[in-house]
Amino acid sequence: MKNRADSLQSTPTYSIDFESILVVENNLNDHLLLHYLLRQHLQEVVPVGATSTQQALTYLDNCYAQQKSLPILILLDLYLPRRADGWKLLRKLRSNPLYRSIPIAVFSSSTNLQDAEQLYAWGVTSYIKKPVSLEGWQKILPVIPSMLNVGETAI
Repeated sequence: MKNRADSLQSTPTYSIDFESILVVENNLNDHLLLHYLLRQHLQEVVPVGATSTQQALTYLDNCYAQQKSLPILILLDLYLPRRADGWKLLRKLRSNPLYRSIPIAVFSSSTNLQDAEQLYAWGVTSYIKKPVSLEGWQKILPVIPSMLNVGETAI
């Protein structure tokens, strides 16, 4: 007769897989606010956070290695904290066949029109002027589901 420890060890373990949105934002206030709003507006999707290029790539690589679903969207702050960091991540994502098809919405406080043009040339789904208030973020969140469709959504 098996003892209790043996029966527990033979119980199969299951990995829960879920749809996620990867939020890459180094500003703690914006990071927390985005997670909060995403949970309110898109309850069927789990927001996952990264504060750096390396954290974002590690998360994606782990998803792939563990055969878990990749994020259905990446929300990327262009300045992580430097502009070069956001561009570096974008180039890595778009040059990797595993991650190339993930929609990416870039948000930034930059008003440089060339940034937006270059981002669209690199295949981002949307370029969003980074809001400075809660109300501004609340206006953006209802548009996120449309970013999951093919085509561009400019805000």
